[in-house]
Amino acid sequence: MYKVGEDVRGQRKKPRRNFRANQAKREEFANIVADPKAGLKPTTTGATEKSNVATYLQRPYDNAPQIAATIRDSVNKYGVLAKVIDYYQSLPTYNFAIKPILGNKVYDIDTVNMRNDYIDIAYALEQYNIKYYAPIFFRDTLIEGVTFYYKIEDSDGISFMKFPIEWCKIRGIENGVYRFMIDVTKFKQDFLTTLPEELQTAYEQYQNGNATDENSWYNNRYYFVSEKGVAFTFDSSALDYGGLAVSPFAGVLLDIMSVAQAKNNVDIKDGIDTTRILHSKIPVDNDGRILMTAKEAKVYDSAIRSRLPKGVVNVTTPTKLENVPLTNSGNTNALDTVKKSTEQLFFDVGTPAPLFGGDTTSANIVKTSIQKDANWVYTNLFPLLENYYNSEIAQVKTKGKVKWAIKFVRQTTFTLKDDVALQKDQLSYGGSRLNYLAANGFSPSEIVSQLSFEQQALGIDDLMIVKPTSNTISANEVSEQGRGRPETDNPTDDTDRLDGEK
Repeated sequence: MYKVGEDVRGQRKKPRRNFRANQAKREEFANIVADPKAGLKPTTTGATEKSNVATYLQRPYDNAPQIAATIRDSVNKYGVLAKVIDYYQSLPTYNFAIKPILGNKVYDIDTVNMRNDYIDIAYALEQYNIKYYAPIFFRDTLIEGVTFYYKIEDSDGISFMKFPIEWCKIRGIENGVYRFMIDVTKFKQDFLTTLPEELQTAYEQYQNGNATDENSWYNNRYYFVSEKGVAFTFDSSALDYGGLAVSPFAGVLLDIMSVAQAKNNVDIKDGIDTTRILHSKIPVDNDGRILMTAKEAKVYDSAIRSRLPKGVVNVTTPTKLENVPLTNSGNTNALDTVKKSTEQLFFDVGTPAPLFGGDTTSANIVKTSIQKDANWVYTNLFPLLENYYNSEIAQVKTKGKVKWAIKFVRQTTFTLKDDVALQKDQLSYGGSRLNYLAANGFSPSEIVSQLSFEQQALGIDDLMIVKPTSNTISANEVSEQGRGRPETDNPTDDTDRLDGEK
C-alpha cells in the first residue's frame, strides 16, 4: 500500500515510463538466419503406397520418422487432411492472462511491487510473440507427432529454431516440459556456424572425443540440450519408447491412401469414357494375304498417329476390329467410392464432415463436435504451452517474491461470442476482469499500456460521452430538444413526450 505523503502520481508514472522505454522493442524479434542449403530439413521420404503405410503402422514407433514424413506429404497432397489440421490450428484463440501465485511465503498483496512485477512479466511474455508461435507449435506437432525447438534470444526479442525429428529424441520431462537431446553426428560443417553457440560447442566436444559426461551426453553422440530447448508432443507414450512419438493422425493414413486411390479410379474412369479408337485396316486380298509390307504399315501407322487429337487411339491391323464402346466401362461407382472413403476419413479423424461442406441433418451435431474438439485442445495443447511458458517466466527477475503463471482462456474462435458472454456473466458474481479482458483479445501488456493510456493520457471517458436516449434518461430528465422519455413503450412520431415538470 502507498504510505501517507507518498507521491502517488509519481509511483503511477514510474511503471508507465519503464513500459514506454521498452515499447520500441516490442515488435522486434531475434533473427533466425535462412538455411539456403536446407541442412535442417527432414531427410525421411514419406510412403506413397498403401501397403508401405500398413507396414509402418505395424511398428509405429520404430517407423516414427517415416510416418511423420508421410503425414507431412499428405498435408501437401490431399486437401482433406490439410483442412482438418487447419481447423484444429484455428480452433483456439490463444488468448491468455497472467496471475500471481500466493502462498509461497508471500501472503499479502504489495500494491506497488506487484504492479511493477505484473508489467515486467507481461513485457517478458510479449517478447515470446505467443499468438504467432503457439499456432506454429500446434500445427507442426499435429503433423509430425513431436517437434523440437531451440530458443534464440537477443536484445531485440525471441525466436525459435526447429530441428528435424531424425536428429532428436525426448530425454525427459521436467515440471511438465519435455526436454530433448540431439545427435551431433548429424551436423555438417557447411551450416555449423548457423547453429546456436551451445550446439557448436557440443560438436567441438564430440570431435575432440570429450562426449563422455553422462550428465550431458547419451551414447557418446546425443547431447543433452539445455533449457533453451523444448519439445512438444501429444503422445504420452513417448517416454516409454525411447523418446519417439507419433502423430495423433497416424491412424488415418490408410484412409487417406484409400481416398487417393478412389480419386485415381475416377481419373481412370474419365479417361476410359473419353477414349476413342480409330481402326486403320491394312489391305488384304481375297485369300487373306497382306498387300502391304510391315515397313509400309509402320510408316502408314506413324503418319496417322502424329495427326490424331488427344483422346483418340489408332489401331493398325489387317483383321477386322469389333466396335467395343468404352463408355461406362470403367468403375461406374468411382465417385460414390470417393464420397464414402472421404466420409470414413472424417469419421476416423473425429471431425464432422458437415463442417467442411458435407451433408447434415442437424446444426447441433456440428456444434457438439466443435465443443468436443475444443475440449481435446484444452486437455492436450494448453497444458503443454502453459507448462513451457511458466518455466520461462519463472526465470524473469522481479522485485517481488511472488511466483507468476500464465493461463490460456478456454475459448474457441467458433464459439467466441458465447465464451465471451460467459466471462461477462461471471463478472456479476465476482469474476476476474483480467480474464474478461483476455477473452476479448487483450494481452497482459495491452491491458496495462492501452487501457492506462486511454484513461490517463487521453481521458477517454471525457471524450466518449454517452448520448441521451430513451434507455439512458429518466422521466425527470429532458434532452437538449426539450423532449424526454416517451409515455409509451411503443412510441410513434406523434407520441407525446414526458417533460421535466411532470
